[in-house]
Amino acid sequence: MKTTRNRVLGFGFLVLALLPAAAHAQQVQEIPGVPELPLVLPTGDQGYAVLYRSEAGEDGQDVYAMRLLDPSLKTRYRYALNIPLGAAPLPPLQGKSTFALPYHNQSAASLALYTFNPQTGTQLRRDLTAAPDRKRMPTGPPLLAMTPAEGFCVVQSFRRDTAGYAVTMLGKDLKTQWSRMYFPTDLRQHQPLQVAVSNNLVTLVLADSYIIKPNTTEQRNITDVSVLCLDRATGKVLSRTPVRTPQIVLQPAQLLALADGRVAASGLYARPQAPRRDSVLGVFLTYYRPDGQAIPPVLTPWAELGARLGDPDLGRHLYQGKASFNVHELLSTTGTDAKLVGEYGLNGQPGSFVVLNYTAAGTLGSLYPVARTFKTAPGADELRLSRYRDVTGRQGEPMLVYSGVESAQQYAYATVLAETPARSAARASTALDKLPDLPAYTTEKPMASTPGMDRMLGRLNNLQQKMNAGVEAAYTAVNGAQAPVLATYQSDQLLNFVVGPPGQLLVYRYEPSRKMLRIKTQPLK
Repeated sequence: MKTTRNRVLGFGFLVLALLPAAAHAQQVQEIPGVPELPLVLPTGDQGYAVLYRSEAGEDGQDVYAMRLLDPSLKTRYRYALNIPLGAAPLPPLQGKSTFALPYHNQSAASLALYTFNPQTGTQLRRDLTAAPDRKRMPTGPPLLAMTPAEGFCVVQSFRRDTAGYAVTMLGKDLKTQWSRMYFPTDLRQHQPLQVAVSNNLVTLVLADSYIIKPNTTEQRNITDVSVLCLDRATGKVLSRTPVRTPQIVLQPAQLLALADGRVAASGLYARPQAPRRDSVLGVFLTYYRPDGQAIPPVLTPWAELGARLGDPDLGRHLYQGKASFNVHELLSTTGTDAKLVGEYGLNGQPGSFVVLNYTAAGTLGSLYPVARTFKTAPGADELRLSRYRDVTGRQGEPMLVYSGVESAQQYAYATVLAETPARSAARASTALDKLPDLPAYTTEKPMASTPGMDRMLGRLNNLQQKMNAGVEAAYTAVNGAQAPVLATYQSDQLLNFVVGPPGQLLVYRYEPSRKMLRIKTQPLK
């Protein structure tokens, strides 16, 4: 294991970063020499990161070029990153002053963790290897979570006769604070599913699989899920809370660390029998206190949700597959409260978003829908293409960001997460003009045009038009008049956008023929 500092390229960029932003404000930028579709990521209020493979390196390393941009697209820092060959990116992590990129190599069971400070340019790297032994082999990519102090928690699964996991805590300097392995004493299989870290707790959603009545006709595989709370400072197990009770079973889908040391968990709850579509009863939220103990969950049944959504039969519609409800985001605006953002759909079409506000005391304070708002009334197909994207401005005025299509043009929209918004939804275009095509290059001289040739081409064109008209008339006589072809929206795979600081998007387009990336900020207004 080692901690290294990668170099920051270009003294001139360091100087520019210290100058006033207004003097070098830039809203559009073209980045040449990008050999493949890059990774464009938001870095919170700090701006954006652009990462792409630059060249083959030495000793089993790939060289990646990376730029950190401020919200006005000014390049603050450039880096050359040596990333192990065969390593795949894991989801990035974002703190107040730290942006982290993890890369996992499955064959080598290794993790390369890169951290950046967009304000100072400081960059660190830590390599972690999950070493196997005779009894245990590492399996799959690790789970990662950032701590409130902007350190990291790494949870790596192991498997052989039994299955367990290792938890490693790193400080902001990427030095190991402690590392412990957790394995069952019998033939059970423990699989960590989610992790969140508060000031006091490391909270894991843990699947526990085992066999009852083995080697008999009544043999069955059983999987129980529980929430495990570890002491943040030592790794000591504080509590194990089963999600199944005689009355209900909780299905945790979101974990959120709070500023007061608690961890919130939310998701759906169901009847305790075998999971079926008609056994799901509604939405829940619970808190795990700093001592690891869980408070009773707050249950919101489908009937209560349906009453606010104008669908009194929501539960029945969900059972029949006519309606849908997806949980997207669990966030906090004060550090001690919790907001759960979901989405309701009916008959295959997106409907309203749903916000459930929970107080710091652990009660449901309010429940309300947030409608999609378009500048023009969308058609059914346009509404169908609307997608949830993110929540921005979490600590100030949280805004829900989603996309939609109007007249074959995609837009991004932002709506305040409030029951009575103080202002209407904002909109930004996600279009970006395509770069001019390269001039055609040929070694052959074009054929010269002559009056005789022009007359011959004209006769051929007239003949082709008459033949096409005859074919269409015959087809109509046999099959009847055909419905007009509906215009459809087809997204450009090389064009996309990411949600930036509050009120801003970054739209980008990649041009493979030019190896050029064009990026542009778009205000939500």
